[in-house]
Amino acid sequence: MKTKFLILLAIVFTVIFPSFAYGLVMPMTAQEVLDEFDMILLGTVTDVKIINGKAPVFTIEIEDVVKKPDSFGMSKSVLATGCNPNKGHIGTPCPSYEIGDRGLFLLAGTDNNYEVSFYSRVAKPNCTSEEFLANYRGLEYGFFLTQDEQSKTFFTGKPIDMYYNVNNRDMKEEEYSVMFSANSGKFAYSNVVNGTVNECVGSKMITTSFVPTVMGVYGFNAGSEGVYGISIIDHGATPLKQYKAGIHAQDTWCKEDLLLVLMHDDTPNLIFDNKPACVKPNTISNFSERDLIELASFYNNRPLIERLYVGMEILRLSDIPIKVMGLYEQDQVLGVMIDKDELNKIPNAEDYFDRIIREAIPFNVPLKITFDKYWGG
Repeated sequence: MKTKFLILLAIVFTVIFPSFAYGLVMPMTAQEVLDEFDMILLGTVTDVKIINGKAPVFTIEIEDVVKKPDSFGMSKSVLATGCNPNKGHIGTPCPSYEIGDRGLFLLAGTDNNYEVSFYSRVAKPNCTSEEFLANYRGLEYGFFLTQDEQSKTFFTGKPIDMYYNVNNRDMKEEEYSVMFSANSGKFAYSNVVNGTVNECVGSKMITTSFVPTVMGVYGFNAGSEGVYGISIIDHGATPLKQYKAGIHAQDTWCKEDLLLVLMHDDTPNLIFDNKPACVKPNTISNFSERDLIELASFYNNRPLIERLYVGMEILRLSDIPIKVMGLYEQDQVLGVMIDKDELNKIPNAEDYFDRIIREAIPFNVPLKITFDKYWGG
């Protein structure tokens, strides 16, 4: 039987994809709204002109101006076109308003030639411009979990907080009833949270908490959203005990400064496939010499950002005298800085450090290695 080892670092990437009810429209923050649009005003649609084959034209009576070009005078109303629903804008809605619609209108253009954005909001309540603007919150997760104010590793015996964002785009006073649940097959939790979203409030984050008592892989639900495959571990549990409890091998928790090693069995006996163990970093070179590590074959197929973080963790646990590390160039490159005093200690130091750093990370990671006293110098 031939056994091989695959080193993994205990870095968990849990992604929750929010669902957007408005096609490809990406949420914006209030500051992004203020920066993006040429004119922002609170007003009411008083006229709509629709001509076949052309974009509609809206007359908006101005109640309050939040932002305007310097060239804009003291007009009581403004004309703004929508978009032609028969042309372009695939995946995004064309603005459609009726006479009497009141809200915050976001306009692009100058000199009375404006186009109204689908980011504009209308609502029946008599909300202020500040209240409308406050409801631009950007990309907020609809459902997420935390334990001890982090969302990376979860343990039994400690409260897990579940958060759910109740949307209220109409900005009316609305009652809600949200079911929260968690289930591992051996442990189940559920709770219904009721309440009210106040008028002129576009969303409300609600929460509940529970304490898991059974180690295993959990699924979570809140309202219409869910996240699955979350490992919850007994603190101090050995890798083998975690493995037997069904924890995914790559999610196995190791104590601080230990690396996760997965044992691959080449025989048809799959019981021991991906069996985890935690080892000291200084033993890794011994495995490498015996050609027992398949780290490169695993991580070369992983996303770049994951390779960068894993590479940085490998260097952090190495004996290489690295002064500063960090990601830059929009998280595309791992920057490593060695104190330039090291150049005087070793012949051909630049070539030496370049070689040992690249050898320490046995998979493809874009690197920039510098020698200086100061980061960025």
